[in-house]
Amino acid sequence: MNASSHHPVHVWDWSIRLFHWSLPLLLFLLWRSAGEDMDQHMLFAQLLLGLLLYRIIWGFIGTPYARFSHFIYHPGRIIAYLRASLTPHKPVYLSHNPLGGIMVLVMLATLLFQAGTGLFATDDIFYEGPLYRYVSGATVSWMTDWHKSWFYDGLLLIIGLHVLAIALYRLRGENLVKPMLTGHKEAPINRVADRLERHPKAFPWLRCMLSAALAAGTIWALFNAV
Repeated sequence: MNASSHHPVHVWDWSIRLFHWSLPLLLFLLWRSAGEDMDQHMLFAQLLLGLLLYRIIWGFIGTPYARFSHFIYHPGRIIAYLRASLTPHKPVYLSHNPLGGIMVLVMLATLLFQAGTGLFATDDIFYEGPLYRYVSGATVSWMTDWHKSWFYDGLLLIIGLHVLAIALYRLRGENLVKPMLTGHKEAPINRVADRLERHPKAFPWLRCMLSAALAAGTIWALFNAV
């Protein structure tokens, strides 16, 4: 096979793809239900937080390309990628590239912050977060203000940057959307910077169920047993 030829590599497992495409749907439902139907808003918030916890756990014990250790790089590697990305033959990453890895961490941290502040927030009328009574009134006020404003400011800005980055990569010939739909990515072999020597074919169902159980159990404890 020619070293510059393209061939599909299975990169994203089904749970990563489900997580990825569930986020925009849940964020829309959370925005739509906020202040209108708080019962639904709380339900969607639990689903979002559960997905985030699953993704974090999966980042340590999940499939190879989904692990944080695979796409979180040393600052020197990030700078080298920035320089190389300006050349016509920039390196191609099957998983997230060094900049994409930073974006993943920022996105997860922002969503966790948004969901976390909601645990302490209140609308001062009918609804209170499950951890509302464990902090002071000043803390509740601070958390509520951030929960209501951060979504429109910080979160939407980060989402916009994410979409812009996808569009820019597409203009440079790298389709980041299709692999997140199919699970497979096609790339020139001689330019792939993060290919694994051995990639297990079987999906790790036991670890997937363990991750889902840990995430679901944490959500149940936060919203029901605290």
